[in-house]
Amino acid sequence: MRIPTLLAVLTFCAPVPGSLLGADVAQEPALNWQAPFTVLSAEQPTSKLVLMLVTNDDAFLGRPEAVHAPNIPGKAAKPAAAKPTAYSQHGWCASEFHHTCQRILRSRPDLRNRISLQSIFAGTPLELSGGAAINSPARVFLFVCDSTYHLLALTVGIPNDKDLLTLLEDAQEVKLLSELNEAAPHQITEAIVLRSKKRMGRLWNMKLQEMIEGKEREDALILDGSAESASSVVRFQKLFFGLQPTYNYDVRTRFGLSTKLDERRLVILEQHTEARDSWCQAITPFIAGMDVAENWNLFAELLWQQIAITAGSDQTDLLNWFDEQKRTGSFVMAIESPSHLQHLPWPPTQKPKTRNGTSWQKAHDTATEFPFRAITPQQLTELIRQRDLKPITFFSPSMIRYVLIAPNSRLPQTIHAQDPPARFWGLLRRAKTADKSALQPNQQEEIR
Repeated sequence: MRIPTLLAVLTFCAPVPGSLLGADVAQEPALNWQAPFTVLSAEQPTSKLVLMLVTNDDAFLGRPEAVHAPNIPGKAAKPAAAKPTAYSQHGWCASEFHHTCQRILRSRPDLRNRISLQSIFAGTPLELSGGAAINSPARVFLFVCDSTYHLLALTVGIPNDKDLLTLLEDAQEVKLLSELNEAAPHQITEAIVLRSKKRMGRLWNMKLQEMIEGKEREDALILDGSAESASSVVRFQKLFFGLQPTYNYDVRTRFGLSTKLDERRLVILEQHTEARDSWCQAITPFIAGMDVAENWNLFAELLWQQIAITAGSDQTDLLNWFDEQKRTGSFVMAIESPSHLQHLPWPPTQKPKTRNGTSWQKAHDTATEFPFRAITPQQLTELIRQRDLKPITFFSPSMIRYVLIAPNSRLPQTIHAQDPPARFWGLLRRAKTADKSALQPNQQEEIR
């Protein structure tokens, strides 16, 4: 073969520049981000694995769906860009996570076209932080779900390549176990328990065994009819509260945490999966298969010990009720407890310190004499945004329990859990007097 012909053949067969050292950028595994809980309609959707990042980003900032800028002077969000940026709108850690997924797909080509990336922003919005951004470290956890959004695996923190691959393999294992044991779900739990015990140390194994025995006793009582099945909130609270002492001891021992100031340091440590790995291994057997769409917010609020607020909720009914009450007089809204505080009864049952003191129950009963409605923190956020109310500080100095709205006022009267109940009762009495005065006809001066 002549040399020119040989060169032409080599040139034609040679790889394109850039592929000598790795995959061509143009051939990177394709990964698309979808809206959370998108109905998967791709071919063979049952084979899909949904990787859902949940972060404490403000849901109303930086998202294309956040079409309403916060009504906060000097703090308004920038309008959504016409073309969204690459991954930043999917969370503070989305770009790093996206590239980790791409590296995994290069080593596991069988997972291509089987992964859906989704994200949820669930941080405290400006409307509930007094108009100022919350000065707290970034948080994240990751759910791996099947195509119907039932939990297969989870981790707290940003996984590296090795951890993410293990997580995906765990999810595939649980998915296969679910398909093989539809009639015997307890066998799925037993298999996950055995897997977790191999990965944890003695302390966590003892705790896991203790919780398994407790669950078996509860299940026996329910089967016997001696007890009723607990609600999702109660079940999650028992799991989180039960694991917390072991976790506190574990992190203090491993990371040398000893003071109140170390709480912030721990939040930063939890950005890495190593911090809560044993905790995740211990809780997974009890929550595998849970409906993520229904319960993700319980998980977030109990894990972070704060409220989880998302964008896009439809509160038309509440807004119409609010507008109607504003035209007639003062009214009261009671704030429902977020998940991590629902174990605390409200109004409190303890009696006032003095015999004749005003109790919270008395103040609450007086509040119900006004137009009255219980709302969630999510609804409160939408109300502030949509009706141009001034932002409030939800947890300072303690949680807001009531909001008293007077006509022609943009500044709601907020009553916190640590306020004296007599103060609230006094506000209500004055509001009732003012409303009655407003209803009296004006007495025109007699013309002489």
